[in-house]
Amino acid sequence: MEGPPPLRQNDPRLYRIERETGSIPREKAQTRGILGTLAAIGIVIVKFFAPLLKLLPFLKTGLSMLLMIVVYAQGGGWWWALGFVLLLFVHECGHLIVAKYFGLNVSAPVFIPFIGAMILLKEAPRNAWVEACIGIGGPILGSIGALVCHVLGVQLDQPLLISLALIGYLLNLFNLIPITPMDGGRIVTALSPWLWLLGLALMGALAFLRPNAFFFVLLIVILFQAIPRIRTLFRKRTDEEQRYFEVTPAQRLVIALSYFGLIAALVAGMHYAELDLQLRGLGVE
Repeated sequence: MEGPPPLRQNDPRLYRIERETGSIPREKAQTRGILGTLAAIGIVIVKFFAPLLKLLPFLKTGLSMLLMIVVYAQGGGWWWALGFVLLLFVHECGHLIVAKYFGLNVSAPVFIPFIGAMILLKEAPRNAWVEACIGIGGPILGSIGALVCHVLGVQLDQPLLISLALIGYLLNLFNLIPITPMDGGRIVTALSPWLWLLGLALMGALAFLRPNAFFFVLLIVILFQAIPRIRTLFRKRTDEEQRYFEVTPAQRLVIALSYFGLIAALVAGMHYAELDLQLRGLGVE
């Protein structure tokens, strides 16, 4: 009596036996083995790069700073570009420190050639007082940084440091123009939002007195961001908006003294920086 024919590799009876015994086909076992290996490799990669992901905001700041230094070095030299970008960094750190003090979540500074530097608030300030404090934090620390350059430039007889101080004074003063998105526009929310109209007039006057393509484009960008807020001046505020602009007399006095005092100090700093450069035979146009 002959027995059943031998089982071949593709014999249907083989797969029936495997299903009945719960065994896994060879192809599926290989696929699961590959997927498991890939998953293990993925876990190792994630664990390896997790610390680097935490450093991503700082890498973004560092790389954008480096790019800005390279761009500006083409026109003013490496030392001037480095000093200029560091002054911008100090300015942005002023905003960052105050925002952190009030418990707000903010991004790391980002540098954009020919535009400047910025931090992004990931949550809105609670009221006009907080917004004004964050706004003035940058110009205050930035002005201190420019003053340090000025003093070192005079003591070491380094015109480069004095010229950096001069541009630092100028940029911080320009930032105090009371119009959004400039720092001055945020500061005057604690004084009177109607000062935004003064800022609008000042920007128009500067565009008229110093006509050039770059400043015209900059003015358009500023106006594009300022108009929505200026329009709120001519409509009735909601109760929530009304509460936002409620500032105590003491807070308003602190902001007023800081704001107008800083403007006066920056104007004086520019004047003395120009004199110091002239004493060293370097005129300022």
